[in-house]
Amino acid sequence: MINHIGNRVSICAGVSLDTKRMSMPKKATFALVIAVIGLVVAAWFILVGPTANEMNSNIIPEASAQVQGKMEITIRNVTHGTVHYWIKPSDSGSEPMEMTIQVGSIDRFPSDGDIDISFQQDEETISYRLDAGMPYSFRYNENDELELYEGSHGRTDAPDLAPFVPTPMAVVEKMLEMAEVDENGILYDLGCGDGRIVILAATKYGARVIGIDIDPQRIKEANAAAKKAGVEKMVEFRLADVTKVDFSTATVVTLYLLEESNELLRPIFDKLLKPGTTVVSHNYPIPGWESKEISFTSLMAEDGEEHDVYLYRR
Repeated sequence: MINHIGNRVSICAGVSLDTKRMSMPKKATFALVIAVIGLVVAAWFILVGPTANEMNSNIIPEASAQVQGKMEITIRNVTHGTVHYWIKPSDSGSEPMEMTIQVGSIDRFPSDGDIDISFQQDEETISYRLDAGMPYSFRYNENDELELYEGSHGRTDAPDLAPFVPTPMAVVEKMLEMAEVDENGILYDLGCGDGRIVILAATKYGARVIGIDIDPQRIKEANAAAKKAGVEKMVEFRLADVTKVDFSTATVVTLYLLEESNELLRPIFDKLLKPGTTVVSHNYPIPGWESKEISFTSLMAEDGEEHDVYLYRR
């Protein structure tokens, strides 16, 4: 989770070195200066590490983390504009460093410790502590303001569609009921997480079900849950980027992604899905598919929150 830091972080950067003059030969003095500069540069790389703006964009997070021997915090810009922010190691007394991240870029911070980040949200300075080894994304909140959220991954070869948030079981039931899932259907759950939609569709309705997720941990959890439910031979979980998967055989597609991610997938739906295919989306509509919406409902789930379900027909 992203934990809010109560105090505003200073937004200036700089290093001041106080050195004493020593009487020694010029060559020795020069060598000492070079050594000190080398130590300062090395210390900066250890504490902060290179960012995406300074690294080859083709290096995926797993590879860069192994090279550095550290966990890696990634920050992605999913907004429509350049984002300025300030960052520093949370256990460091140094001043934060100002950073700029372009649209679609990913900044990387190999670090074994947490990192403090600050950015401007209109006139307010927002400060968070980021957990080591976690991906994050700058997005817009429901008020169209800049905000930082947990991401799903820090890879450069796939979009970050949404962080993993489990769908309450009451909502899962409603989604499958509205989609009229049965044993003759083929259901694809895009961003399947722990596999709960896939497993219920198999156990309750006998449907053929395929779950897709980009996170290896989620796929591991889903397979374990399917085995526990006794349906491991009835379902399939694929580790993949849903934007690159052929799900044209689907009769039903289920989603719990963000609205901008649904918008990104809409042209793929138009291209791949057969007319009559049902698409069910939890909480977020599919922009541009207003004419295809055939039903909508809201319900109170076991988490005490109200959830929306959108039903579309291709």
